[in-house]
Amino acid sequence: MRGSPLIRALIAFLVLLVLGWPLWNLTHAPAKQPSPVVPAVSAETPLKMVALQLTFTTVPSRLKILHLGKEVWAQAVSAQDVEVELQLPYPEKGIDLQFEIAWPGDALAAMRVKLSDPAGTEHEKTLWGRGEVNDVLAFP
Repeated sequence: MRGSPLIRALIAFLVLLVLGWPLWNLTHAPAKQPSPVVPAVSAETPLKMVALQLTFTTVPSRLKILHLGKEVWAQAVSAQDVEVELQLPYPEKGIDLQFEIAWPGDALAAMRVKLSDPAGTEHEKTLWGRGEVNDVLAFP
């Protein structure tokens, strides 16, 4: 038998220990502090006029539009075409509008939303559902 098995085992253990430390540092990154949450719309974003054209397949009994969790328009709708002008903060990246709609009955119904942004560009989205629908549409 050449050499001592005990010395070989000790050397192998030391080599693994020396190589293990950098490997452990590479695979376990230090915990970073979470970056602070910045609101999408700051208080400095000016209010701008946004025009909405709403077209329904079935006239809803109730419609509410929310922006950032705040109600900006609500009304009982009596026609299939509705035009609304809202004054909202409109950043360059666009806005998200939440629509709460109550359609009578259980039939499938739809709403088409045409949004004209402050630059005059039209964006079109649709929303489908049965009964009460609560959904968010993003307009770039």
